[in-house]
Amino acid sequence: MGRASRRKAANRTQGVLDEARNIIERVGGPKEIVVRRDLPQEEKISHALCELLESEIPDNSPLEEYRAALQFIVIAWNMSLLDAGTRFHALQELAPRIKAVDEVERCEILADVERLIARKDALFPHDKRAVVSAAVRFEGNEVRVTAAALTAPQPSVVGP
Repeated sequence: MGRASRRKAANRTQGVLDEARNIIERVGGPKEIVVRRDLPQEEKISHALCELLESEIPDNSPLEEYRAALQFIVIAWNMSLLDAGTRFHALQELAPRIKAVDEVERCEILADVERLIARKDALFPHDKRAVVSAAVRFEGNEVRVTAAALTAPQPSVVGP
C-alpha cells in the first residue's frame, strides 16, 4: 500500500471514528472512544467473525455469498447481546425486512439467524462487544474479514 493509500485509509478510519463519537454522544454515551489495534489476533472481533463465517460458507464460494453470510452473522452477533425478550422482539422486527422469495424462505432465514445466535453464544459466550462494521474480501486466495466493535465502558472504581 502506497503512502497516499495509507493516508486515505487513515482519513476514512478517522471519519468513521468521528461519526461513531457523534452518535454515541447524541445518545448520552461516553465521549471517549479508545481504539484497540494492539489486540492479539485471536482477541480481535474480525477473528471471531471469520471463525463463524468459515463454518457457514463452503470453500471456493463467490464473494457475494461471503458478504451475505457476514451480514447475517453480524445481525446474529448483535442480537445475541440482547436479553431474551428484547431479542424476540428484534427478530419479529427483522422478519418483514428480510427480502425473501416467500414466507417459507423468510422463516428459514430467521431460523438461520437464531442458529447463528446460538453458535455465537456457544463459541464466544463472554464476548459482549457490539459489531459496528464488518467487511469481507479476498486477498489472494484467502478470505479476509475486517471489523470494528464497541464495548461498554468499564465502570469507574471509586475509592472509599
